[in-house]
Amino acid sequence: MVVAERLAERHFTAQHEAATDLQRLNVGDLSPFLRGLLFTDGTVSRALEAQMLSPVAVEPLEQLSTSPPARVARWLELQDREDCIRRRVVMTSEETSLSVWAESYVVEQRLPAGFVGVLGGSPTGIGGSLGQLKLESSRELLWFGLGSPPPWSGVRTAADTLTRSYRIITQGRPALLISEAFAVEAHAGQYELMGSGGPAAGSANGATSGSI
Repeated sequence: MVVAERLAERHFTAQHEAATDLQRLNVGDLSPFLRGLLFTDGTVSRALEAQMLSPVAVEPLEQLSTSPPARVARWLELQDREDCIRRRVVMTSEETSLSVWAESYVVEQRLPAGFVGVLGGSPTGIGGSLGQLKLESSRELLWFGLGSPPPWSGVRTAADTLTRSYRIITQGRPALLISEAFAVEAHAGQYELMGSGGPAAGSANGATSGSI
């Protein structure tokens, strides 16, 4: 467990921020695939499809200009009363009970012209849009923990999520702050991604689909 804690400390630069809204979670309590998702700096939808051998749909629920919360503004290095784009999506798979929610804050003026338009029509979300525009960028993992589905998800049943936040930096400045929540379930002493074991079971699917 000591090795797992050191690994998290080395890669997540602001883990202390998790204490405000997430429960502490040891990396060793996650299945190998969840550990891979937690630390990945690649396209999440592609990783999910490779794991489940099933297409993953990225469905936009909201995309609008808004004044961000104070913590978001701080990590995006925004000035007072400076707006950004808030985007909310859900990732699902017809063949499994997968449920993943993502909320992104996008500083449009720090990205190429037309990025938001490309993002709005991309079936693979932000990762696919960055790749399509060939934008040079890096990801800084910030914090993670055990939480609940976001309030805007519409999920009405109790469920656990592996939640992580990170920011994407381009041209030396943060341009996006992203929080992802993966629905998980405990099995044999470890958390596993809900839906990663094969076709959706009726009980698991009932806890997620139809509630969004």
